[in-house]
Amino acid sequence: MDLSVLHAVKSPDRDYTMKDKLNGITSLLGCRFLEWSGWYNQNISQRLLGHYRLYKLFKAKNQIDTQLSSPIAYIAHYRVLHIIKYALSYITAVLYYICTLGDRYHPLLIEQVNKQLIYQQFSILQEFLTNADTDFEKALFHAMNQINSYGNNIKPEITFIQNRLEQKVYNNTCHYFTEYNGTALPGTNDIKGKQAGVLSKKQILILLDLLADKKCIERIDYENSNKFKVEAELLHGLNGKSKSTWEEELNNYKNKGIYSYKGEGEFNQLIKDITGLSNIIQKSALRPLAIAADKKIIELENNRKHKQ
Repeated sequence: MDLSVLHAVKSPDRDYTMKDKLNGITSLLGCRFLEWSGWYNQNISQRLLGHYRLYKLFKAKNQIDTQLSSPIAYIAHYRVLHIIKYALSYITAVLYYICTLGDRYHPLLIEQVNKQLIYQQFSILQEFLTNADTDFEKALFHAMNQINSYGNNIKPEITFIQNRLEQKVYNNTCHYFTEYNGTALPGTNDIKGKQAGVLSKKQILILLDLLADKKCIERIDYENSNKFKVEAELLHGLNGKSKSTWEEELNNYKNKGIYSYKGEGEFNQLIKDITGLSNIIQKSALRPLAIAADKKIIELENNRKHKQ
């Protein structure tokens, strides 16, 4: 991700090293600390970055069958503790006003906007979270424009699409995977999220790994980050997603590989990704790859049993 889009002033005289370092934090504890410390309440773009970081962590940790799209589930989850965060900002603002003899506490203004964003304007946040993975910069500026022009627009109606239940059998054991198509917003938009039947970034990397198993191509070396920039250029050409997004995706698997996971939620998501890829391949002329994908699921299942 290109963090320079968050720089308020585009000037070589400004040093954003520390700001970029903090904004680049993606760990669970790190992002939660930045959230509760008020770091993400510096301005609107910073607030949207905070939601994006927390949303990614929420998706990785929570695989709950609620029949809600991931953005809506995240927003509902975020609302639970928001009243506490808002109260803390309000108390801080009062103390700041007293100690500075009348100065305003700027982060409280962003908190007020954030309150609108998760309640009255939640469709803006939903659309931003849906599209940020495709092109963060474009989704960011689109959301900021929507926030600034809110009041002239009518809130779109949200339609929940029925989920599809899928069953596969491996080693005489039934595994069920629930695939959600998410929510649909009426009207047309300039930017789109992941469409049904379109491979995600991780699924593309798994496909390339399966091709490497078949000796068709050279395998991506996740321990050699020096090649990530060049590989990101190629991957950008495959699906049009930005090079910075692909570099971030490759860095997610640095020194651990594409099949790494932590906890039950990430493991289930990994199996779901491979299963979805296998289903798409089976409809094509590349059936051996579908067989390879199914074998990979069995291999992962067996390795996990040995670890338990």
